[in-house]
Amino acid sequence: MLYMVISKHSPESCPGRPGNEGIHPCVNMMEDKIKEKNIRIVGRWADPAAHVNYMVLDAESGHAIQEALLESDLFAYTTTEIRLVWSMDEEYSCNPVGPRG
Repeated sequence: MLYMVISKHSPESCPGRPGNEGIHPCVNMMEDKIKEKNIRIVGRWADPAAHVNYMVLDAESGHAIQEALLESDLFAYTTTEIRLVWSMDEEYSCNPVGPRG
């Protein structure tokens, strides 16, 4: 299943800000934990001005993703949402009438 992971941090806790290098090992550990849990990274994007990062992950469950993030200590620096997503093609195949409006 695909999950959109949206991680936000404040300007004060930005990894690019001097003095905030403590988050870097957490990011590296998160990538290791994701691999350990057989989670595949589909894509990653950043919106630096908004201090938001996006990842699409392919995982058995959102719980596996949450465990990887918790075990990496990344939650100490970010607020993260994990949302189940699917393609619009999948949406339309489940709803042959099309979008409601």
